[in-house]
Amino acid sequence: MPRRWPTVTVMAAIIALSGCTVNVNVPEQDATAPATRPAVTTPADTPATTEPGEPVYAFVAVVREKLPELGEGRSDDEVQAMADVICNALAKDAKSEDVVDATRSLGSRDGVPIDYATANEVIKLAIDTSCPGQAPRVTEF
Repeated sequence: MPRRWPTVTVMAAIIALSGCTVNVNVPEQDATAPATRPAVTTPADTPATTEPGEPVYAFVAVVREKLPELGEGRSDDEVQAMADVICNALAKDAKSEDVVDATRSLGSRDGVPIDYATANEVIKLAIDTSCPGQAPRVTEF
């Protein structure tokens, strides 16, 4: 059961945030950035670390490298869900404070939200890897 808590926490945060003032359910045609997730490519001589057919997300790779405590105990899909929520909120011109609050909640462990500095870093990483069309907003974080 302890392994399910991160999944339950992320899903609860997503459900809770869907009722906030930030509309994170952005229709794909309204988003300023593509809804697809960029893949991380590896040189031919470097063996892949994932199973064949398993998606690899640039945001996930960067989070696991730069913020390992945030990705620890979470699946790639759970980590990528953070970037998806962030990018959708930014595409809907959500206030920066709302995006930071949502990110703090999404990254929470055992009900304790992540700190503001980490939330801002996560948002910047999401912009860099998953929604580069939002690059003009990076200075807000």
